[in-house]
Parts: sequence; structure tokens; C-alpha cells
Amino acid sequence: MKDSEHRQDASAGAGAELTARFAAEVDWTKVIDPAIPKPEGQYGPDLLERLWSPDLRTAHNAHAALHFTCSGDGGSVRPAAPEVLPFLVEAVRDPAVKVRPQILETLAVLARAGNEARAAAPGPGPGGWWRTAPAAWPAAWERAVDALLPLLAEDVEGDEDIRAGVAAVLARATHRADDLVDRFLARFEGEPDLSVAEQLVLAVGELASHAVERREDAVAWLRQRTADPGKGEEPDMDDDIDAWLAWMEQHGHDVRSAAIVALRRAVRPL
Repeated sequence: MKDSEHRQDASAGAGAELTARFAAEVDWTKVIDPAIPKPEGQYGPDLLERLWSPDLRTAHNAHAALHFTCSGDGGSVRPAAPEVLPFLVEAVRDPAVKVRPQILETLAVLARAGNEARAAAPGPGPGGWWRTAPAAWPAAWERAVDALLPLLAEDVEGDEDIRAGVAAVLARATHRADDLVDRFLARFEGEPDLSVAEQLVLAVGELASHAVERREDAVAWLRQRTADPGKGEEPDMDDDIDAWLAWMEQHGHDVRSAAIVALRRAVRPL
């Protein structure tokens, strides 16, 4: 494929307005492949354009490049991260993007690295390397958390992986533990999918030890989930159709296994 054709295909899913923002809102001098020196390692707006490509391989390769450029081996938040983070979040919010779950995994890696960089004492970490995050990261991450929150409430069929991935990412927002514990508990009550409900439970376990006002409530809630079978085993429809219909109308998930894991996380020492 010629370069011009490749570029046209890559930007087809993004649209002119969005591609213009890629050029205007990102400082591309900071978006550099850490393994390749300038100028060969310098990226441009076409990297984000390819993330929106309708071609899965193109989008996948763009995501892989963004992941490495933003986090390296995963131990640090690199200067590229706060520059492209708003568009990574925007990609997660766009159903047309084919690599949304993978982007959420990258956001989780960045969030963990950002937390560890803030918590690390001055000096090299294990192995003699430094955990770092640029000064712009905390504010960029705060805006990203706000932008991701609405995705928890979207009950779009087929978006279960996205809701679960968002919950896993937000579990890293430990500085907002009290607020997020409240949101996760409320969402659990209305969550129709078991896998998402389990991830919400695990997220509460991650945040409980960081919460101040809601820690005891979160731990108590997790203890309740360890003994709650939800709505129980599904009745045999052929044996008793009325019992099956009544069971189907109930809401409740058996998340006992996830709750046991989450409770252990919640009561661990920081």
C-alpha cells in the first residue's frame, strides 16, 4: 500500500475534526520511541490516526507503538503519556475503535506506574532504575478519570469488556478511593453482567485500603458478598417454567470467589 493510501485508510475512522486536533493539541516533540533516537524515533499525528483505523492490524500496531512510547517497559510514565492520554481515553469512548480493551490495559499500566512513581522515595528503585512520571501526569490522569467514569453506566450490549476494563483502570485511582468506592457499590446494584460485577468487587477491594471515610463500609460490604449466593442456581426451565421465569426476573450475582480475593486485598497493610 502506498503511503498516501495508508494514511487515507488510517484516518478514515477518525474524521477531519479529530485528526486536526491530533496535530494541534499534542506536543509531538515529546512523543518519541524510547528505543530509537531522534529523528527516526519521532512520531507524528498519523500515529493517533492509525489508532482509529478500520483495519484491525493497523490499529493494533498503532496501539503497540503508543503503549511502548508512553510506558516503555511499564515501569515509568514517559513524557509522551500526558500528551496523548486525552486521545487514548477518547478512543476508549469511541465504539468505532477496534482496540478499546487493549487501550484500557495500557491505561491501567500507566496508572500503576504513576502511582508507584509518586509513592517511591528519592533514589533508584529495585534493580537500580528510577520510577518516574512527568509533572504533567497527575493533572492529565485526573481528567482521564473524570472522562472514563460515564462508561461505567453504559449498558450497551457487547460492551461488558469495556465496563470491566474501565473498572480495572479506575481501581488505580487510589487518590479518589472514597468517591470511587461509592460509585462502584452503586453500579454493582444495577450491573447486569457477572464478569463486570466481579471486576467491580475486585476494584472495591483495591480501593478499600486507600479509602478514609468509606473503608469500613467497603470492607463490610465485601464480607457480605463472600456469603451472598446472589439469586442462586438457575432452575431448570423444563422442570418448572414459573420458577425459571421468577429467577430470570431477579437481579443478583454470585461473586463470592471474587469477594474473597477482594477482601484479602482490602485488609492488607499498605
